Amino acid sequence: MKWRKTLFAKIVMILLLIVIPITGIYTYSYYQSLTIMENEVKERNLNRLSIVKNQIDSSFDNMSILLLSLSGHSSIKDLKSAELYSEYEQFFVKRQILDQLALLQGISSWKADFSVYAPRHSIALETKSDGVATEDIAREWELRTDKKNGTSYFIKHLIEPINSITLGTDPDIVMEVKVPVSNIESYLDQLKLNQYSDPFMYQTDKEALVSASGSKEKMREIINLIPNIDQENQGNVTVVYDDQEYFLTYMKLDKLGWIIVDYTLAENVFAPLTKTRNMFYLFVTIMLLLSILTTYLFYQNIQSPIRNMIRAIQRIKGGNYSARIKPNQIHEFQFMVSSFNDMSQQLETLIEEVYKEKIRYQEVHLKQLQFQINPHFLYNCLFIIKNMAKLKQYEGIEAMSLHLGNYYRYMTKIDDKKVTLREELEFVKNYLDIHVIRLQRLNYEINVVEEMNNLYIPRLLIQPIVENALEHGIKANKEGEILLTGRIIDGLNHISIEDSGMGLSEEELEKLQQKINTSISSQDGQGTWNVHQRLTFHFGEDSGLIFSKSSMGGLKVTIRWR
Repeated sequence: MKWRKTLFAKIVMILLLIVIPITGIYTYSYYQSLTIMENEVKERNLNRLSIVKNQIDSSFDNMSILLLSLSGHSSIKDLKSAELYSEYEQFFVKRQILDQLALLQGISSWKADFSVYAPRHSIALETKSDGVATEDIAREWELRTDKKNGTSYFIKHLIEPINSITLGTDPDIVMEVKVPVSNIESYLDQLKLNQYSDPFMYQTDKEALVSASGSKEKMREIINLIPNIDQENQGNVTVVYDDQEYFLTYMKLDKLGWIIVDYTLAENVFAPLTKTRNMFYLFVTIMLLLSILTTYLFYQNIQSPIRNMIRAIQRIKGGNYSARIKPNQIHEFQFMVSSFNDMSQQLETLIEEVYKEKIRYQEVHLKQLQFQINPHFLYNCLFIIKNMAKLKQYEGIEAMSLHLGNYYRYMTKIDDKKVTLREELEFVKNYLDIHVIRLQRLNYEINVVEEMNNLYIPRLLIQPIVENALEHGIKANKEGEILLTGRIIDGLNHISIEDSGMGLSEEELEKLQQKINTSISSQDGQGTWNVHQRLTFHFGEDSGLIFSKSSMGGLKVTIRWR
């Protein structure tokens, strides 16, 4: 019975057809939801970062505008010509500029320090300033660090006249604005969504970094994972840091040229979906375990007894009448098992008695054959002895008589049903030596491993096979060879008889192999059939004869027994 046709197999298939599609559909839906949520999170982060970028750009742009408005103040023009004014007038001009600086500090969106310098007059209008050298002038926003206190700030200068540095002359007026980095750090710190979000800014060419967080090393490693943004000024990318996946959003600031970055831990984003997925998989696992338990109980209580009964029936069908079913505790099958075992017992007893009777008949028939010695074979041998006597071949007469005597002594010995392999091979050797003298064109070789010589086998087991090789193989040719070998292979004893005759085709070999496994209806082939049946009876079903082609060109018959 094929497994896929059983009721058990059908139930298993139904369970799989229920569980697999549901799991597959949910898994597909889950990953689709992940993709949608990921896209939404990236879009949200990009929009949020765009607002931050605009705020920072706007603040720095506001500082630049305030600095530019300072350059248009009348007191700045008066400061250029300070040498033309008295000390009182110079004080009044400086007072106006300081008031203007204080006003700018008050209206700026971030805390900033404004300063005005007149290098030619060595005037510095800012209490926190130490002056500025021409080589330190920053025409665009730059990040610098105060060597005294270690604080960092963004700085920008505006000079009068504008082309003074280009012409190689010192500017008349230098206007300066400093924006402490702490302004940006505080702003970035307020933007944190959670403990895994940490916005920061960095400059690609100088490797400068601005962040309120202390994990600067982590940020620098994340920076290395950001793709080149020369072609794109903003975007989203998924990176893996410290075995954790992050959604990273980056955007380039227009005014500073820096890049602002924010990242979110993917695990936190997907936490609700992951929790739902885990609950679903737990439910499916529990259902699957319950299904397996149900299937197992069905298998043990129904499928297994039916399968054992089917196998037992198949074994009986194949000739194994000792097949029994192990009793079980299932009440529904107890009567069936008991009835089957009783039937099998009765069938085995009946078959065994008939088979043993048949074997006993064969043994009696074998003894009868021993008494009815082939007269034709004996007459030929005596005729050869007579001819050798005429030719005075006394050694040949002696050898022929000795072999013939040993041959018939073995043939007529009916007391021992089993003999050693050594005795059987000695009998075969005498038989072959007789034919060597008779035919004068026969060569043979016997090569059996020593450990097989003391094995006990039924009498006249090998000689009928050798006789067939002589009658059907060698006699058809002018010359012939017979090779008899014995080996132990995988615990089985093998005796092979090969001849150099014409041999058989593959189809004839197959028919011959089938013939010895069925009941024989004629005298033709009775010797090989008898040997095969005796082997299977005495040594089991894996014993018997095997027919194949010989490397010598003829037939190879292998006697196998355990």
